Amino acid sequence: MKHDNRSTSLAAAWAINSLAYSIVYPFIPIYLHEERNIPMDVVGTIFPLMGLAVILAPPVSGWLTDRIGRRFMMQFGQSSRAALFLILAALAFLQAPFWLFAVILMINAGVGTFFQVAADSYLTDLTTPEERPRVYSKIRIGTNIGWAGGPMLGAFLARTPFSLMFAITAILCMAGTFYTGHCCREVPQAVSAASKAEDKSTVWSILRNSTLLKLLISSFLLFLLTSQLYSVLSVYATGVVGVSRDTLGLVYSVNGFTIIFFQLPVTQLLDRIRMHQSLRLLSGAALYALGYFSLAFCTGGWSLGTAVFVLTLGEVIVQPALFTQVSRLAPQGGVGRSMATLGLVRGIGMAVGPWIGSLVFQSYSGTPLILWGILSSFAVIAGIGFLTMRTASRQQTN
Repeated sequence: MKHDNRSTSLAAAWAINSLAYSIVYPFIPIYLHEERNIPMDVVGTIFPLMGLAVILAPPVSGWLTDRIGRRFMMQFGQSSRAALFLILAALAFLQAPFWLFAVILMINAGVGTFFQVAADSYLTDLTTPEERPRVYSKIRIGTNIGWAGGPMLGAFLARTPFSLMFAITAILCMAGTFYTGHCCREVPQAVSAASKAEDKSTVWSILRNSTLLKLLISSFLLFLLTSQLYSVLSVYATGVVGVSRDTLGLVYSVNGFTIIFFQLPVTQLLDRIRMHQSLRLLSGAALYALGYFSLAFCTGGWSLGTAVFVLTLGEVIVQPALFTQVSRLAPQGGVGRSMATLGLVRGIGMAVGPWIGSLVFQSYSGTPLILWGILSSFAVIAGIGFLTMRTASRQQTN
């Protein structure tokens, strides 16, 4: 079927895109902190800048996607990233100043939204609302296939000059450009129009819903914590625990493989036992807290991998439940804007989180219990928020 072929092609495009990015992203803090001797609190300023670009760029990306076309903008995003990674390769080779890296990484993050927004629009064009969760799961698995392989390849490349790592990432981005152009055909406009519903809600009407607002705030705290996985954890694992970069790549791959192999079975199991969505969120937050706090007791690769497995199980439970709850709590005709608001909350959390984490790391890297105790408390507070939602839901039922 053409529909299934197109969704599979989109999942493969996401896999290539995430493979390219995940090769280098986990190792950027290590390069800047350990290779260039830049303090962690300074390194941490890069991530809010990248997050700011991710927040500001989507309106431009969406405007261009609607006017130029989905496939072209996906290709433009990938090819632009290829060019920017080549510039980063040159900067690494020349040992360029930190501020130049920060500027190019910020632009790179913003340009990355061109592919993401166009791909999300392509998915919307391709599916009906009823089909979307199933296809979304396929895309999520494709994305995490890339995230599973990328860090392992990155760990191997981290033995070489970092300029080579950036150059190979650029080559993969170009490969993704050609694949997208060849395999992701534009969806006829008639299908696109049929799949779209007018969204007349406002952000204010969404935020006036106290339960939805509580959900978004709790989610923000989880996104703050999630961002530590590819920022603070990389420097902590190599600098404090003392694992090699090869081992670190394997540890990160645990995250991707856990999602690939557990996402559908766990979701199906929770559906079968009819676990309430708010209870899923609470359970997932508990696993987040347990996984991140257990990092304080890690002494090597096996224990780090186990901790990452536990916290990723939390992600496996939380992400579909979060998607479902936001859809359910959205005001009439406001699902689209509610999802966009969730995306904004995620972007801000992922932007601010590494900066907060780097400040905590700078102060408490020598006392892991305090370091991960502070950071895992975000999940504890989020869990309390989810618990109050559960209590309110029971009271409404009674």
